[in-house]
Amino acid sequence: MQTLHRRADDGPGSMRGTEGHTILQGGRAGLMAAVAAAWYLLGLVIVLPANGLALGLQHNPHRYLIFAGRHQILIWLVNVLGGLLYPLLAIVLLFALAERFRDEAPDRARIAGAIGIAGAMGYAVAALIRQAGFGTLITMYVPNKAGAAYAFYALNGTAVAFDALGGIGIGVAALVFGNIMLGMSRYGQVGYLSVLVGTPLVLSAFVPHPILSLIASILTIVWLGWVGYLMYQEASPESGRIRFGVTKRAARGA
Repeated sequence: MQTLHRRADDGPGSMRGTEGHTILQGGRAGLMAAVAAAWYLLGLVIVLPANGLALGLQHNPHRYLIFAGRHQILIWLVNVLGGLLYPLLAIVLLFALAERFRDEAPDRARIAGAIGIAGAMGYAVAALIRQAGFGTLITMYVPNKAGAAYAFYALNGTAVAFDALGGIGIGVAALVFGNIMLGMSRYGQVGYLSVLVGTPLVLSAFVPHPILSLIASILTIVWLGWVGYLMYQEASPESGRIRFGVTKRAARGA
C-alpha cells in the first residue's frame, strides 16, 4: 500500500484533507484581504478627500463629524468594507500561514500566527471604534459641540493606539514568516517582500509619519495578495497539477 505525503515544495494542488482546505481558504482570504485593504487605502486618500474630507482633516472632530453626518453610507463603506473587513480576512490568512509552515518551523509558525492574529484584531478594534464610536458622536455634536469634540479626541487616540498594535503584530508576523519562507523555493521571493513589509509596519507604530504609513500600507496590500495567491495556487485542485510524494519504502512494498 502506498503512503502519500506532502512535500515542502510540491506544486499546486499538492495538499489534501483538512490541511489543504485550511490553506486553500487562507489563500482566498489573503486575496480578498488585499482587495479590502486597497479599498480602505483608496477610501482614505482619494475617495473621502474627493468628497470634501481631506486626509489631514480626518482627525479634526469638527470637520469629520459634520462630514460623517452628511455621508454616513460613504463612511460605512470605507470603515466596514475596508478597515474592518481587511483585518478579519487577514486573521484567516495568518491562521492558514501558521498551518502551512507548521512542519518547516512549528514553534515559529505558531508564534508568528498568534502575534499576527493579535495585530489584526487590533486593526479590527480600531475600525469598530471609528465606525461605531464616532457614529454615536454625530447626533451628540449638534447640541454639544465641545463635548463631542473631547469624546472624539479620546476615541481617536484609542483607535490610533490599536492601529499601532496592529502594525506591530502584523509586522512581526511578516518578519517571522518571511524568515521561514526564505528557505523555500516557492515562497523565497515573497519571503524577501515579507521583510520589506514587516520593517515599515513596525516602525510606523513608533514613528507615525504619513509617508512611512503609506509605504507600509502599499507593501502590505502587495504582500497579502502575493501570499494569498501562492497559497491558493499550492492548495487548489483546480490547477490540474496535483502531485504526491511516494516514499521509497512504500514504493518497494507496492
